[in-house]
Amino acid sequence: MSDLVRGTVLLGVPRLISSLGGDPLVHLTEHGIDPASAGNYDRFVRYSSAAAVIGDAALVLDCPDFGLRLARLQNTQILGPGAVIVRNAETVSAALSSICRYVHTVAPADTIEVSRLGDLAVVSFDTDLRRAADRKQMVERALGTTLAAFKIMLGDDFVPIRITFQHRQIGPEDSYRRMFGCPVKFDSELNALHLPAAALSHPIRGRDAAALALAEGYFSGVTPDVALVDHVRRLIRRMLVVGHASLRMVAEALSLHPRVVQRRLAEEGTTFERILDDIRREIAWELSASDLPISRIAAALGYSEQSSYARACRRWHGESPRQLRQRAQLHASERGMHSRSDYVQGAEPSNN
Repeated sequence: MSDLVRGTVLLGVPRLISSLGGDPLVHLTEHGIDPASAGNYDRFVRYSSAAAVIGDAALVLDCPDFGLRLARLQNTQILGPGAVIVRNAETVSAALSSICRYVHTVAPADTIEVSRLGDLAVVSFDTDLRRAADRKQMVERALGTTLAAFKIMLGDDFVPIRITFQHRQIGPEDSYRRMFGCPVKFDSELNALHLPAAALSHPIRGRDAAALALAEGYFSGVTPDVALVDHVRRLIRRMLVVGHASLRMVAEALSLHPRVVQRRLAEEGTTFERILDDIRREIAWELSASDLPISRIAAALGYSEQSSYARACRRWHGESPRQLRQRAQLHASERGMHSRSDYVQGAEPSNN
């Protein structure tokens, strides 16, 4: 399972930490997250690291209802294109069906399920996080976001029948009452929002079918005017920023089965392995012009061993990583390019 999510998972986190007297830079960097990624849709972060920032902030800043407060700040913005589905699906049931299907593209560790028990509907949430403190905060944040989504679909006056959590109560009773406005039970079987089953058939008013199609097209990962190979190249480049890019991870981000990705790439005359190798070669050239240690360059390309990078370097360029560095830095110096920015795009000269 991919551990990568968009930086919007941390939307509002720096602001909340600051309001509690903490230093967002410290909390983020302690868990290896670039502060510029927090709230940034175009950046990827590790979900486990983002959850650790939230879990640790709750403990260090003595704010046990951190997840609930964050849910208020994030509202449905955290859903990204999912918020468009919530606003524009035909019915509440249709919206939930789409969200359940696509949630892994937003948060790969999370699952959402909808079940009916007679006249009762249960929307349950679970996450595959290991640290208990992080898990509790993320669960409470998620159910707060779920309630916000239902208020969009059913109106601001919607109140659940009850909310249930698997964990014991961690925050002040008043925080749960203000957030949910209904009975909240702990040590329960499910992390869930309970509501009348009849609400699932409620039509969503003011819906825009075109907006819905665009959102679902985004989640499907393929748009008519962009080839799959371009989507794959873009995702691989972004995933390599945190040192991981695999066929499975890219397929998950595209909401496609890995075999489907491979088949469609073959139709376009390439393979996932070839694209990954090409991008690694491009990035190796770009980073060799910087002052990064060769070991760091190897890690940035997703190689667990520096020797693997050395073999690839000789295959790509016919030279060692050190020789490539000398050539790349000379080329950059001649062109007056001394940028240390991440993955600076630069033309790669021939080594002939």
